Amino acid sequence: MGLGRLPIGFINPTTLHNILRNVSLHLPEKFELVAGVKVENINLYYGLITVTVLGNAHGIKILMSIPLKTAESYFELYKVIALPVKLSDDKFIHY
Repeated sequence: MGLGRLPIGFINPTTLHNILRNVSLHLPEKFELVAGVKVENINLYYGLITVTVLGNAHGIKILMSIPLKTAESYFELYKVIALPVKLSDDKFIHY
């Protein structure tokens, strides 16, 4: 499987806003995105998010490292997986 880094700039602001809004809806209690999900803050994320692309003969996955915060500290979300994910021909991960 190949691995490469991309700048976040290849994702347009509307798409990035939709991704961040969806992520924020699925965060555990007391966690939030560092700059919220307001449209006017989207440009801040272009400097905060790192993107890694994984690919093989069957497809490409885009992994985004998105900074999170709580009242006490900051965290990074290293891997977002849309579930269910196929592990092999007969195995899936379900949420």
